Amino acid sequence: MAKKLNDIQNLIEDENFLFHNYFYENIDSDIENFINTLKNRTKVFIFSGIIRDYFLFKKHTPFRDIDLIIEDDLILENIFPSLIYKKNSFGGYKIKFDTVEIDLWVIKKTWALNQGQLKFEFDYLNALPKTTFFNFSSIIYSLNDKRFIVGIDFLRFLRDKKIELVLEENPYPDLCIVNSFYYSDKLNLSIGDKLKSYLKSNYKNNEDYLENIQIKHFGKILYSDECLKERIERILPTANNV
Repeated sequence: MAKKLNDIQNLIEDENFLFHNYFYENIDSDIENFINTLKNRTKVFIFSGIIRDYFLFKKHTPFRDIDLIIEDDLILENIFPSLIYKKNSFGGYKIKFDTVEIDLWVIKKTWALNQGQLKFEFDYLNALPKTTFFNFSSIIYSLNDKRFIVGIDFLRFLRDKKIELVLEENPYPDLCIVNSFYYSDKLNLSIGDKLKSYLKSNYKNNEDYLENIQIKHFGKILYSDECLKERIERILPTANNV
């Protein structure tokens, strides 16, 4: 992988059409029809794990979930009468298909923009990469325009191969702590200094909730309280120097 950020940006732009084909080749017809119906009514964007894994591994990994953002606030229940879904407290949809779940958000209802953490009245799309917690999520893909919208933090992620913090404010700090170790293990990547400092600062206030959030999010406990405490202690010397 290139070391200069401009070179990495160019490499990503070279993948614009290849990624579009890759995505559609790996979804079922019912999901394709759902997404194409949305595209006829608004702009649709992919974000998070699918893009990250595409650039890290360059091979097909079965899609278990797909994260989408739409530009306009559509009433999905009226467009898709047989839709099986749940709504969360932030207005997002969790939609169930046979083998895949889709998490769908409206741009202006994404947490950081909706809660006023960042103010971008006229440029929501370029703002989105700045509103993610992890740097590996600081990129979105427009399915309508067949192009990536890339944040500088994602470029640094590909260059440095480290998981790092982008936007500290988050409604679920307990889940952020667990996910920091989960993705570090899953992707075999180290944790950056800013994220280590965040873990150090937030662990004490959230340590009583870390097993419960794992059960809620993963359906099981991946890391015991003792395991997480040991891992936090291991990163403290570095975090103290940040």
